[in-house]
Amino acid sequence: MPEDLFGDALPPAQRTPRKRPFSETDRRTLHERLTDCARNSDLYELAETLPPPGRVGRPRGYPDVAFLYFLAARSVLASARRTAAHLSDPEVWSVLKEGVRAELGALAASSLPEAGPTRSQWLHAQRRLREHSDELWGQYRVLALEQALAQGIFPEGETRSWSNPQRHQLIAADGTVLKSPTLARARESVDMTTGEIRYHRVDPASVPQREGGGGEVYGPKYVFFSARKDETYLSRVFLDSRYVPHLQAGGEAAVAVEGVLDIMGSAPGCMGVLYDGALRGMHRDTIARYGGLVINKQHKGNESQYYESLCPGRCTHELWVADGRIAEKAHYADGTTQLVPVPITRLERRGTRTFRWYHVLEIPCRRGSHEYRVSVGTTSRKGERSTGESDEERGFHRAEHLQQIPEFTRTHQLVYPYRSDAESGHSQLDASLWNRRLISYGVEAQQLLTLGFVLAQNSTSRALHQQGTCPLIRTA
Repeated sequence: MPEDLFGDALPPAQRTPRKRPFSETDRRTLHERLTDCARNSDLYELAETLPPPGRVGRPRGYPDVAFLYFLAARSVLASARRTAAHLSDPEVWSVLKEGVRAELGALAASSLPEAGPTRSQWLHAQRRLREHSDELWGQYRVLALEQALAQGIFPEGETRSWSNPQRHQLIAADGTVLKSPTLARARESVDMTTGEIRYHRVDPASVPQREGGGGEVYGPKYVFFSARKDETYLSRVFLDSRYVPHLQAGGEAAVAVEGVLDIMGSAPGCMGVLYDGALRGMHRDTIARYGGLVINKQHKGNESQYYESLCPGRCTHELWVADGRIAEKAHYADGTTQLVPVPITRLERRGTRTFRWYHVLEIPCRRGSHEYRVSVGTTSRKGERSTGESDEERGFHRAEHLQQIPEFTRTHQLVYPYRSDAESGHSQLDASLWNRRLISYGVEAQQLLTLGFVLAQNSTSRALHQQGTCPLIRTA
């Protein structure tokens, strides 16, 4: 192929491994993780969003910040029982005392008890926190994005190349099904031998769900959004987590698109999202119209189809859509045909409020190459073009078949692997759970659990950034 903007894809044997090996310096001890949580200023900002205690009743033994710290520490230690055991040690509890002294002053630190809350005290406080899980998450989305911007993610003033976006300019997002805290799917069961009726506790948020590999998992589904500045482990910043209700209109993809648009609306430097095949043409269309890139793989069911015949002068070029881009059908003397990708010279983004995307093609021809502009990423609707010329009227789902960055190109090979951040984030979440299974029942309690997880992870990311241990590695 002649010179192309995105380059030719390389076969697997010729690709250079780009993942940095895990080293001893990437490890973080439990004490360091707990210290990171105690020194995270967001912990104290979240505590201020909770309503103050009332004047009636017994005074609280611990302030809200102590239980929010317990929530984050539970993610580090995998269970509430282990967390209560660790915080009962005055030496471990002093970690929070030092954090409170640095953030709130010596008086607030001296008012804390000599040891942390017990598990029963945590379970009592958790009921109150569940009532405010939506407010806590709403506030933390703002704080997490502020942290990402402070760490050099989504820089607004940095030069942006739409044809070659950088890692820290993109969101890595994906959905995951967390294993239900119980295997029971019904509240009652009957022993067919004895007739005994047995009662079970079930998770109201869990349902049978299919994962990407086709296997069935019983549990709730959540979509996580994150971003990273460089390749340093534990430097990832989690931006958001959203529950996908069962029978939600649009499912996971609809929740993901809503989250991406919210982040892009608050971070002008964000260029788009890395996602898997769950995002189809209608979802690409929505994000592309908003001005963002969608970098994912083509759906396996997308077959090549005829696009149009171009007749500039005496020559004719039969154009088809294949593998997310325009290709020309070449006819050979032996009667065979082949779809040859047409070189792309530019990726253009036009518009102010609603955006349009174009591939500028250079069609090779023996009479001289022809420049041709093709709309990509968005599907034109009735009324947006002349009567009968819109994609909707033609029955052509353009956003489904034409990608902004085609899959089988060198650029896609270099950028799309950044999506593995989402997969590694899910792995870290599973590892933070006792027996890799949820420890909370119901959406409100599970939202608290995911909040504690991202708070703990982002605390370490902030600490590494403040210590200057994150080398600013620019990746291709």
